[in-house]
Amino acid sequence: MSSPVAYRRTVAAVVGLAALGSVWGLPAYADPAQDNVAKFNELSRQAEQLIETVQAAQLDLEQKLQRQSEADNKHAQDLAALATARAELAPHQAAVDKIAAAVYMGGRADDVHALLSAASPQSLIDKLAIQRATTETTSDQLRSFRLATEQARTIEAASAKSAADAKAAAEGASRVRADLQTKQSELQTQVAVVKASYASLTPAMQAALGPGAAIPTVGMVGLVPNARMLAAYIIATYPGVQSIGGVRPDSRPDHPSGRAIDIMIGANTALGDVINADIQSQAGRFGVDYTMWRVADHFDHIHVTVSGVRW
Repeated sequence: MSSPVAYRRTVAAVVGLAALGSVWGLPAYADPAQDNVAKFNELSRQAEQLIETVQAAQLDLEQKLQRQSEADNKHAQDLAALATARAELAPHQAAVDKIAAAVYMGGRADDVHALLSAASPQSLIDKLAIQRATTETTSDQLRSFRLATEQARTIEAASAKSAADAKAAAEGASRVRADLQTKQSELQTQVAVVKASYASLTPAMQAALGPGAAIPTVGMVGLVPNARMLAAYIIATYPGVQSIGGVRPDSRPDHPSGRAIDIMIGANTALGDVINADIQSQAGRFGVDYTMWRVADHFDHIHVTVSGVRW
């Protein structure tokens, strides 16, 4: 099944040949009607290219947002791990502080001091035993303190890196979002130019191009039959639609499989409400699985996914 755009261009070629045939044998001249149709087709082609550019930017934004979400989650995990490490470090720090305070206050724990200060051999033995036990405990505490400190520093460094990654991901997403908005604005302008060019054609030319000729379409090749039928219905019924997109790369399977179309309506939410209600009322006719309208990222177009089989 030919796409609406291919049909329009075929009609334009036929119209051009007819114009040439009507003056066969006469001096060549530019047919204004033919020129207008050629101009219209070129404007439509440019709009289609912009639609594909917008779709690519949209996919890029989705990927950037996914990376931002992953970076944010990693940073949150690192912050939680850092809080745990610092909590585990606290008791070791307290023990080390006590040791430092004891040393500062003049406490000595060496064998020579025990020998010189012991009142008797038994007292010396007792002091040496206590000192060795104290030394071992202190060594354990200091070792644990060093390990906990190293772990906390490692986790703190990981947290700083994940924070930087999250910031970079957010900045990247912001740049892509701004670029997408610019491209969407360019597309809206181009679609308006296409519609104005179509309006300038004679009624005969408009009739030859077919209904809905002023609606640029992309990705019609590869749509499942019921998606093609729905797209043709929208084109014929709602001339106020800006454009229709079908097959394209996406992180979800609906568009790549040919089971989904996007009906772009721009800021005309009233038209979107009417079209969405119409599609839902005819869900059985077109095999509609679901629509998305007025939800996240679906305020300027209606997404429709249909079943894979309908002939």
